[in-house]
Amino acid sequence: MVHVENGQCGLCSHFGEKKAEPQIFQIRSKKEAAETFTAACGHPKHEALNLLVTANSGCSGFQVAAHQ
Repeated sequence: MVHVENGQCGLCSHFGEKKAEPQIFQIRSKKEAAETFTAACGHPKHEALNLLVTANSGCSGFQVAAHQ
């Protein structure tokens, strides 16, 4: 498990925003994730790239998820 902090993908509103998975809600509430868990990045600037990111990845497009 890895710890997830503000500014990292697991706590971003774009992390898995197209497909709400139960794991994403757990990541946001517990602030930790399995090292191998990935979800699609739905950020408008990255959407065309079909990026899969880990919960502890990050970028300058971070937006706090409402489910924290």
